[in-house]
Amino acid sequence: MKLSKSVFCLLGIILSFALINAAYGKVLWMDSFDDNNIDAKYEFKDHPGEWVEEDGVLKQTNPAPGDHTYCLINGEFPEPHSVIVKIRIDDWEDDDLSRTGFGVRLDPSDGAGFAFLIHQTLNNVEFLNDHLAWKNNDTVPPFGALEVGKWYWMKAEISDNGFMGKIWSEDENEPANWLLESALDFGAVRPASGIVGLNGGSNAGTGKTLVSFDNFAVCENASECVPELLTTSVEPKSKLTATWGELKR
Repeated sequence: MKLSKSVFCLLGIILSFALINAAYGKVLWMDSFDDNNIDAKYEFKDHPGEWVEEDGVLKQTNPAPGDHTYCLINGEFPEPHSVIVKIRIDDWEDDDLSRTGFGVRLDPSDGAGFAFLIHQTLNNVEFLNDHLAWKNNDTVPPFGALEVGKWYWMKAEISDNGFMGKIWSEDENEPANWLLESALDFGAVRPASGIVGLNGGSNAGTGKTLVSFDNFAVCENASECVPELLTTSVEPKSKLTATWGELKR
């Protein structure tokens, strides 16, 4: 029996969606910022800052946006989940309020949560429970100080068992082990909110933080959240973002 062309087309579409779900079934959110248009699903808390999407990246361009400024996505992401993003310091001046990175378990009202940050100097990363307590696990990145204008990957995982993070240069392989690991024992334990966000700075008249982000993803587990996920072209790679949530559900 001969099958019509329309049947073959339908089978092809079904197979394509099956392959997408097989390859990306554990991706909860993904944005490579390639269309120069900030996704309408993002919200800006606690201070709005000055965010712009251009040249294929998301930038926070106010050097002193206030403590703190978050671009967050409320995806109701179940825990545990992992976050990965590529980050570039565009300008920096050392200060306690000079900080950038990303946060998890963010409060929908003000964006406060557990944060994995580059803090105070470009040779220090640590954990913060926003407005409550530092973990005081100040750590020099494995490559030394970050360089202005250079890209780095930051990655973290959050669950009731704790908070873990690592950072590495774009031109290096991902380290096998976490750089920072901590129980959720600094400040009050925040409830799981399913909200993650990019921290664009906290300066308020002192110091300076100008930062760009690229290739941002949230995954169910750390093994899925890898640079290859975001740097291997599949379709126009960026703007499957509007459909990732629907495909996942």
